[in-house]
Amino acid sequence: MILIIGSHSAIAASSEDIDKLTTYATILGRAIACGNDIEDSMYRVGVGKWMDRTFLPGSVDQKIYLPIFMEGVRYHAQMQKEGESPDSCTVVQRTFNGFPWP
Repeated sequence: MILIIGSHSAIAASSEDIDKLTTYATILGRAIACGNDIEDSMYRVGVGKWMDRTFLPGSVDQKIYLPIFMEGVRYHAQMQKEGESPDSCTVVQRTFNGFPWP
């Protein structure tokens, strides 16, 4: 579905897109807390890559989902750091290193 809002159109996010967004935020956040180098993965998800293809720059979707993504990364990093994650850093690192990033 395409929405026209002001001068910016947006493709309403699908549940699959939202699932990916939350998965990326979870893995990246936990990886940060475990000391992984996330620069390449964050670039592939965020800056000009998956995020911009999925939630078009300037669109209503991007204005909604980019802050949700960033807060999710922060939240999962904090939970991992505080020992509130169900996974150890060994599991997180294994998952992070083998994850099929976009």
